[in-house]
Amino acid sequence: MKNRRCRDAKISEYKLEKLVRSFAENLTVKDTAERTGLSEPTVRRRFMELRQTIFDHGFLRVQSRDSDQTPARYIFDRKHRGSPERYKHLYEAETLHRIFATKNIRAVQRFKASDAKAMEKIKRLVGYNATRDKYDIIEMLERGEPDDAQKETRPFDPADYEDSSTIIVNERNLDPADAFFRWLWGLLLKHPL
Repeated sequence: MKNRRCRDAKISEYKLEKLVRSFAENLTVKDTAERTGLSEPTVRRRFMELRQTIFDHGFLRVQSRDSDQTPARYIFDRKHRGSPERYKHLYEAETLHRIFATKNIRAVQRFKASDAKAMEKIKRLVGYNATRDKYDIIEMLERGEPDDAQKETRPFDPADYEDSSTIIVNERNLDPADAFFRWLWGLLLKHPL
């Protein structure tokens, strides 16, 4: 299988996924090397490539400044105390993207109510949601004009829904490492290492 997330790939996409997941979970280079079976210098180099990709193509633009008064300096300095000064902007970009991903990235899925398989999945999610409050499940009704900007919405009820509506499932309380991994894995598909 071709590795779509890494140019001139010497490692498989499976190992790269484990490496990126370890990076998202904020594991050390040594722990990541043990988990993936790669050498520590390879893991260290790939981590820096990931930070450079985040800095170049991330959704936040971080200006590299020589000042000690950068917004995330107080946060990342505790973990990366001994890092060279020329790489501080990469650590700052990584830290800011982690914080933003934790607060703002959610998984939103849309399903047609007329699709029987989708409705089975939604009913399972409703049952799961009864024990753990993890999803906002909303029904968007298709009444009136199709171009109407204001669509009527209501909480989804499995006993009373319209076949022409769209069901929106918004995942809340996503694990921060998982949210960062989802975003970073999608970024690597657009901008391979």
